[in-house]
Amino acid sequence: MKYLYQFTVLFFLTICCDSTFAQVQDPNSPGFDYATPDTTIADSSGMMDIQPGGSKDPALRIYARLNLNIDSATNLITYGGVVEQEESGSDSLYVRAKRWAINTLGKEIKVELDKRNQKIIYVGSIPAYVYMNKYSKRAIGKFEFKITFLIKEGRYKYQITNLVHETVKPSDGSKGSRNYFEYYYTATTRVRENDIILRNADKDILRMIHGIQNALNEPKMVDEDDW
Repeated sequence: MKYLYQFTVLFFLTICCDSTFAQVQDPNSPGFDYATPDTTIADSSGMMDIQPGGSKDPALRIYARLNLNIDSATNLITYGGVVEQEESGSDSLYVRAKRWAINTLGKEIKVELDKRNQKIIYVGSIPAYVYMNKYSKRAIGKFEFKITFLIKEGRYKYQITNLVHETVKPSDGSKGSRNYFEYYYTATTRVRENDIILRNADKDILRMIHGIQNALNEPKMVDEDDW
């Protein structure tokens, strides 16, 4: 009788354990199923790939504008510099600066002369272009500016400010629009188009500055025996 009772208890416990294990492993149970992905975990498929050396979507790149010098006193875009030229006298530099202005800007320019303080101010313009490639360019009007020369013995200072883009005149004969460079530089619309204009202007202005320095260089004296 004792053995029958023990056998009955053991049989009952075995049935209960089997039922418990079956409930945990039941495929219809709401527990985790590691065979399929967990949709409650954040999906990272939409994140930008930041692997080193990986290619980036051009649409995600931030457009880098041209960086220009802004004068802290006037808040104007300004080009300038001081050139030390010990071998040159102030009178010689003064004459060559005037000659450069006539040859580059033409005779129809506004001029303010201060011979006593060796100061010259010109208001002139150069043609404005958009360079399509190395061999072709398209005219887009002209770039107007004010250029100031301050001249002393053995050195001179130049400053280019008040930069304005005057567009090509319309076919109806009316005046073209006038836009200050500061507008192009700070506008929040048509950013790329404005920046292209500034980049091409910057290229031509730097070329003009190079021409100024060449024109104001002291001419080399040729020795009579050097022939």
